[in-house]
Amino acid sequence: MYSILLSKINALELIKTKERYERIINENSKVAILPWSFPQELDAEKLENEFFKKDGERYNKYVKPLNSFGVKESNITICNCYSQDYYELADIIDNSDVIVLTGGNPEMLMSKILHKTELFYKIKHYKGIIIGESAGCLLQLERYFITAENNFYEYTAFYDGIGVIDDNYLLDVHTQDTEEYIKELNDIAKKSKKKIYAIANDGAILYKRENKNIDLFGNVKLIG
Repeated sequence: MYSILLSKINALELIKTKERYERIINENSKVAILPWSFPQELDAEKLENEFFKKDGERYNKYVKPLNSFGVKESNITICNCYSQDYYELADIIDNSDVIVLTGGNPEMLMSKILHKTELFYKIKHYKGIIIGESAGCLLQLERYFITAENNFYEYTAFYDGIGVIDDNYLLDVHTQDTEEYIKELNDIAKKSKKKIYAIANDGAILYKRENKNIDLFGNVKLIG
C-alpha cells in the first residue's frame, strides 16, 4: 500500500534509485490510468481520441515512465469516465496493482471520482499503489491547498480531497525555490499548524500507507 506523490510524472524515475523500490512496480503490474483532470468537460470520444489518444503526447507522458519499470502496455488500461460505468471501472480497479491519478484540474478529477463514477470509496480504500501527479498527488489528502501561483483561480485556497493518506501534514506541488514562495508556505504551515512537504518538479515522495513511512527522493523540502 504505497502512495507515490509527484509534481511531474517523469520524476517517477527517482524511486528507482533504490533497488528495493523497483520491485513494487514491475513487468507483471496491472495499471489503471484515470486521466480525468481535463481543463474542461469532454465526452467519451474526445477523451479517447483527442485528450488521451493512444501514442499521443499526453498518453506517452504517462505510459512511457511505466514502461521504464517494465510494465507492458497490454497491462495498462486507460479508464474512460464517460463510456464505462461504475461496475466496469470498479472491476478494472479491483484487478489492478497500480492506479495513476493524472495532473491537471483537481476539481474536475474530484467531480469525476465522486459524482460521475462514484469511485470515491473504491479509491479511498484501495490496497495497491496510487501514483499521483500534481492534482492526483494533492487529492490523496483529505484536505489540500493550492497556492495562487498554481491555482486556476490565481489565489491560494483549500479544498476537500479523497483522504487516501493520513493528512497530519500538507503537500505542495510545483514548489518554486524563491524566497517569496517559501515564505508563503511557511505562513500556510503556521496557520494550519501542519508541516508541508514541498515537492519541486524534480522531487518525489514514497509514502507507505500501512505504517506511514515516508521516503524522500530528489528535490523535496519539509517546511514549517
